[in-house]
Amino acid sequence: LAYVKLHSLLQTTSAPRRDQACYLLGKLETPLRRSLHSSSETFSWLVPIVRTLLDQCYESLQLQQFLPSLPPTNGSPTFYEDFQLFCTTPEWRGFIEKHVGVPAVGWPGPRVVGAKPWECLSAPPLSLHAGAPRQELVLEPAAKRGKAENARHANVLKQANNHHSTVLKQWRSLCRLLTSPRSAWADLNPPEVRWKLSSAETYSRMRLKLVPNLNFDQHLEASALRDNLGEGHLQNPAESLPLAMAKEAKVSELEDDQLAEEDLPVPDNQAEPKEQNQREKLVVSEDCELITTVAVVPGRLEVTTQHVYFYDGSSEKEETEGGIGYDFKRPLSHLREVHLRRYNLRRSALELFFIDQANYFLNFRKKVRNKVYSCILGLRPPNQTYFGSRSPQELLKASGLTQ
Repeated sequence: LAYVKLHSLLQTTSAPRRDQACYLLGKLETPLRRSLHSSSETFSWLVPIVRTLLDQCYESLQLQQFLPSLPPTNGSPTFYEDFQLFCTTPEWRGFIEKHVGVPAVGWPGPRVVGAKPWECLSAPPLSLHAGAPRQELVLEPAAKRGKAENARHANVLKQANNHHSTVLKQWRSLCRLLTSPRSAWADLNPPEVRWKLSSAETYSRMRLKLVPNLNFDQHLEASALRDNLGEGHLQNPAESLPLAMAKEAKVSELEDDQLAEEDLPVPDNQAEPKEQNQREKLVVSEDCELITTVAVVPGRLEVTTQHVYFYDGSSEKEETEGGIGYDFKRPLSHLREVHLRRYNLRRSALELFFIDQANYFLNFRKKVRNKVYSCILGLRPPNQTYFGSRSPQELLKASGLTQ
């Protein structure tokens, strides 16, 4: 039954490839030789299979070159007797050993254990190096599929998290709307509202608006670690700090954030306007630092009767929007405001604002800051706004808002 099935498969399918034909001939050679010596009926069953195989693979196996004495396979009535004699010749044995045996080594036959020889016709061939097809056909596609699956899974998780965050934000907003003081489900004991500065700024980079802080955190753990109170303090946060620690934390009065009346030049509105073509004179020149969002640039500030100069003194100057380095030259007439500032909790900085919305933050030595401030005010720039010499504490107290 197996011989009949293999013979019918060869007749109904397309011509097998060379490696498939070599594999079949190599498998049929052993029973063919045994049946020839024993003169059994197996030889008569194998001859039609070999005849069909040789007829279909005549050109791919180059039988005209390697088997010139092969009996005609297409319709010869004496092929059975002629092929029986031809199988005993050295020409057939040499063809099997040299041309059939070598390609059959690279063809492992059916992949399934216990499969029949005819199943090799539908199995793909493998090269002599088994690692190459395994890498190309199995490992690389599996790795690509796994990478794509991981990316898809990560994308799904990201979308789910974004959707969850959006829904949670909308739900919290709806809860605040329905439980507000004027809503139908107003909370009789509303929680304490915390506030924070809005991110909106004025032209002076001031944030003057308060908005509710919906994510307020007291940072109790960080405060306990800062004050060396240990974990026990977190259970009783209402307890006040020790008196000595409270005294150490008391902030001193901001005496350095203001100038004495005698140090502050009073602008004289009756003064005659200065000539525009007068000779420029140096008023003050001090070492300072230009504070930017990304760097602290050492340099020197020079204030003349007509301009404000800053010279970048760093060894390696960086490329900026205005060119190489942070040098700038601004007309003194464009100066709009000058404010005392702190830098690293030290009262040693000035911030200059100009009419084109540009501003510069300069850090000086502590005693030099007031000197530069007085000199700039003494020049009386025409567009400068004067706020007086009182500190923010005194201005707030004088406004009466705290009473």
